[in-house]
Amino acid sequence: MRFFPIFLDPSAGSFVVAGNGEAAEAKVRLLESAGARVRWFAAPNNGHATLGQVEVLARTPLESDLGGAIAVISAAGDPLDGQLYEWAKARSIPVNVVDRPELCTFITPAIIDRGEVVVAVGTSGSAPVLARRIREQIETLLPARIGELAAIIGHWRARVAKKLRAIRDRRRFWEQVIDGPAAQAALSGKAIEADASIATLLEQANNGEALRQGIVHIVGAGPGDPDLLTIKALRAMQDADIVFHDELVTPEILERVRRDAERVFVGKKRGDHGVGQDEINRRIVEAARAGQRVVRLKGGDPFVFGRGGEEVEVLREAGVAYVVVPGITSALGCAAEAELPLTFRNESTRVAVITAHRADQSAADWSGFADPLTTVVAYMGLSGASKVRDGLIAAGRDPATPAAVIARGTRKDSKIAVGRLDALAALAAQAGKGPALIVVGQTVRRSAKWIAELAKEHAA
Repeated sequence: MRFFPIFLDPSAGSFVVAGNGEAAEAKVRLLESAGARVRWFAAPNNGHATLGQVEVLARTPLESDLGGAIAVISAAGDPLDGQLYEWAKARSIPVNVVDRPELCTFITPAIIDRGEVVVAVGTSGSAPVLARRIREQIETLLPARIGELAAIIGHWRARVAKKLRAIRDRRRFWEQVIDGPAAQAALSGKAIEADASIATLLEQANNGEALRQGIVHIVGAGPGDPDLLTIKALRAMQDADIVFHDELVTPEILERVRRDAERVFVGKKRGDHGVGQDEINRRIVEAARAGQRVVRLKGGDPFVFGRGGEEVEVLREAGVAYVVVPGITSALGCAAEAELPLTFRNESTRVAVITAHRADQSAADWSGFADPLTTVVAYMGLSGASKVRDGLIAAGRDPATPAAVIARGTRKDSKIAVGRLDALAALAAQAGKGPALIVVGQTVRRSAKWIAELAKEHAA
């Protein structure tokens, strides 16, 4: 470790910056964003100006009173860079000469700023671009509101220290806060709920009753491609103790779950009722009450034909903490893969999302989907393709309306079949095994598959 990481309090004094140009301006902007007082020796004209916390001076810094300086940054070029380095070093003031590691007693790292939480990435000044790349990767892993969580913890810190005298008790308490519902509430922007959860936990801890609190994450896994997982979904999966998943969750997605987490299949397949919803509800409540971090992992989005709403109601009634993590629903993910716009100006002004699983009900009303400007998207479409076809045509849709069946969308073995609405059952057979999505509407003509089929016809 060539440079020891340390954080300076910008209110303890002023920062001296020397030089004109992009490098100096960047350092000034960085310091200004941190609320630091800056004396910037840069302006080519006489006199000086004050811009917020930045005082701009035209004279050389070595001819000025630099008392109160807590750090010096120079991008002025030779000979001033070397002179400032010697001046600052003689006075034990940290100094950084931009792009001159040999003239630095400190470096400015790549910074991730989340309010109370700040992460600095350094490469000893040898590879600043690499440091920025590392920062970008860390940025994707840190919750956006983690600084708010730190602020809430700071607000409670003195009270917790007063109630819990032993360091070990305080450490365990804060582990429960960070791993439990209080942190999840804070990270979701629910500060009042976070405070209430901490207050309850502190009361339990003070009475010697503290138990680890479980929590359920109802997570949308997207249509199948693991790269379509949201960052929040991935974070929940990596933090889980137990994962209840259905058959729509691909093995590639399950590989992203924490390796030592328990995986429980609770799916249903056509012809096999599998685990009933009531039993699934019982299991996730039981696991949460046992103090486990539970993930209920669902294909697509949990609130689009995923019964996520039903499970939320059960968790509410049971008094179990929960977080809903949306996923990319199949209608959006599969259509995007097929380059099939669900809306298009003057061609489709409305999208109707239905489930073909219920299409065999004789009382099904298709009249609301007769408008030719409506794109109809039917989930679970393979077995119900003929019913979707008959219902839409009976309601008034043109039998020649473009239609597509997207099977196993976004997965490695995805397949798309396109044609006319009156040939929908044949298209479903052509697409093969599910899960599958049916899309009916004029915008199907704009999909990559339709255009490719048209090109084949012209070539023939």
